Amino acid sequence: MNTASPGGEEFPDFTDFWLVKPTQGQRTLTIFALLDSPSVAGAYRFEIRPGGATQVEVTAELYPRSRIDKLGIAPLTSMFMFGEDPSGRRFDDFRPEVHDSDGLSVQTGAGEWLWRPLVNPRQLQVNRFMDDNPKGFGLIQRDRDFSHYQDSEARYHLRPSCWIEPLGDWSKGGLELVQIPASEEIYDNIVAYWVPAAPVEAGIIERIQAMVPPAYD
Repeated sequence: MNTASPGGEEFPDFTDFWLVKPTQGQRTLTIFALLDSPSVAGAYRFEIRPGGATQVEVTAELYPRSRIDKLGIAPLTSMFMFGEDPSGRRFDDFRPEVHDSDGLSVQTGAGEWLWRPLVNPRQLQVNRFMDDNPKGFGLIQRDRDFSHYQDSEARYHLRPSCWIEPLGDWSKGGLELVQIPASEEIYDNIVAYWVPAAPVEAGIIERIQAMVPPAYD
């Protein structure tokens, strides 16, 4: 909430989890969770379908205690130190590239596909891509060639991608991309999330459904 805002951001906590014991032969796992912070409480249901690529269906109800000017829905985080663009390389490192994701992928409500390469900026960068009822977005690791990273420990060429598909009508808003300057690869300096066009008022229930389907390369 209120990420990259002058007043500072707020991170709600998941305080409690309940795991539903699967029946014999069941291929899914159900998890219920409670979320809490000074500004909001929430109830979550996760339907997890494991496999070579994990799929998660998320249903959430949020109960705002106070007005939230910027609510980040389905937030994703990642790391980008440097990549193919030589102008962004300012580190003394033998590796050609260091990143968990190399770009933001978006399918707009009109069906248009957008690709925004990630950077490690010298100053904070915040971009918002306005849309109406997006079809999906994600932080993607497209480059799968080991020789482009040459890191047998971190194995960046195998880092997973994550893709979000909204279920139902998410209406008007914008996909916000936050890129934070970072000097070490231990920091997640990339954030992406959906922001509704209107602030969330206290006492109004927000119902959110989304799918994290199998990621693609």
